[in-house]
Amino acid sequence: MDRVKTEEYSRYIRYAEACTANRVYPLSIASGIREGDICTDGAGSVLFWHCCGFAYIPEPVSDRFLEEVYHQFLLGDTDRRFLLITDSEHIRAYYAACDKLQFSRRVEYTHSGILKQPADPDGHFSIERITADNIGRIRGRIIPSVFWGCDHAFLERGFGFIARKDDGFAALAFSAAVSPDEADIGVETCEDFRHNGLASYLSFRMCEEIIRQGRRPVWAHGETNEASRRTALRAGFVPDRVNTVIRRKTG
Repeated sequence: MDRVKTEEYSRYIRYAEACTANRVYPLSIASGIREGDICTDGAGSVLFWHCCGFAYIPEPVSDRFLEEVYHQFLLGDTDRRFLLITDSEHIRAYYAACDKLQFSRRVEYTHSGILKQPADPDGHFSIERITADNIGRIRGRIIPSVFWGCDHAFLERGFGFIARKDDGFAALAFSAAVSPDEADIGVETCEDFRHNGLASYLSFRMCEEIIRQGRRPVWAHGETNEASRRTALRAGFVPDRVNTVIRRKTG
């Protein structure tokens, strides 16, 4: 398995388009919008590994390639997390007996195209675009730097909205990944400001902006994340598929 040189990434756009589990993350790499790694065996098997840690392998893929992925990435000492996301029964079956791996499910959504503006958030919140002036206030787990590597990269090619109250951070919605045709939405609400309608309102603003750009909004969450499911449905998303997430066991 070899790592592809970045100047050759565009040659792998057709492989990224073949990632039926999710296209926005692989295409963000192949199209040069976001950093990540592309690895190949030179015989048609390809791995896309986004800088946030999400990884995708389009079919067809050889068992030999899957074995290399197992040793080098799933069990290897890597510089960032490695979460293999797939809808392939072949890939699921290949790794099913590996007792060093754990499996979970991730629900993927597509947007209905129907925008219904929610009520304004409860309380007096200031809603702003994310800029260099306010990005430093953002706190939480699902934030731009996790998905873009750093704030500078996000400000250069990403976009989003932040809610503030009394000059402090309350919530945000942002482009976690962007491809020429799609944008994946990430949402984070500070615990002190939940149940104020912020997630729904900011998600609507993101969908509105993505559609205005001529892209499709996409959404995904872990199967047990009921709050994200409710927000997705309110924002006009409809469930599209359930993927398997494969990672190394912890603990």
